[in-house]
Amino acid sequence: MSFANEIKREILENQPREKGRRRAQAYGMLLFGRAFSLNAIGMQTENRQVAQLYCRYIFELVGMNASVTTTHFKKSRGGGLYWVTVDDQEDRRRILEFFGHTPGEINLRIRPENLTPDTEAAFLAGVYLVCGNITDPEKGYHAELVVSRLKLKEDLYELLYHKPKTVVRRGAYVLYYKESEQIEDLLTLVGAVNGSLALMNVKIYKDFRNKANRVTNCETANIGKTVAAAAAQIEDIRLVMEHKGIDFLGDDLREVAILRLENPEMSLREIGEALETPISRSGINHRFQRLSRLAQEIRESGGE
Repeated sequence: MSFANEIKREILENQPREKGRRRAQAYGMLLFGRAFSLNAIGMQTENRQVAQLYCRYIFELVGMNASVTTTHFKKSRGGGLYWVTVDDQEDRRRILEFFGHTPGEINLRIRPENLTPDTEAAFLAGVYLVCGNITDPEKGYHAELVVSRLKLKEDLYELLYHKPKTVVRRGAYVLYYKESEQIEDLLTLVGAVNGSLALMNVKIYKDFRNKANRVTNCETANIGKTVAAAAAQIEDIRLVMEHKGIDFLGDDLREVAILRLENPEMSLREIGEALETPISRSGINHRFQRLSRLAQEIRESGGE
């Protein structure tokens, strides 16, 4: 099951039992479905349980004799699309009036008298079930609510605590979040606490993996620098030995030169610690700079 379907499954499993919250959730599903007017009330979904809940709420509002039709269209790649419609105009009128909407209403909006502070979360859960979607957090952070009417989009925007970004896509208004913390809060609000925790776990794992990669890359880069520096030092030492001989070097430079030739993998710190009289990394670096200057003088003089 996809992450998006897991979220809706969890919301469906946490159905409100209190009458006011059930009414608010029903209102969210009906108002933000495909259509909500005297001419048409209906919704479409790929989730069979969402379609069943939509029908159940209509039966609760109108009665078990409500004229509801559910049509299932199969897809070539499996799954399907469910269309739920209220066929009788009188049933549609009763639903509209139940929520305080007039049959001829043009600019459909959320009617605040249908909500209370205690029922807003249930309402948003209903909205999410019919028009919400979320990307698998393994692939990225993105949650959205797709709304067909401008005024409904504006009202929903004001109702949400974290203000989402908005965009128009194929004639619909999309409210979306890209920040993982905001998505986590939205999922918790609509009743998908486990989904929110799962997203947090994915984020923690990603952060840990990215940090480990950064450390590995840093260590690899440092190793590369150490190898390159050691190769340059060995080249300088061999040049000095070829043209001047090892005895040309003073005791301090001779000891460092021999250690480097015998231990090309050693860091400056390790060479400093391996000396008969240990010195600091900066002290070792200073000695190699002296060797480098000697080698450069030989190059500039043509080996004389």
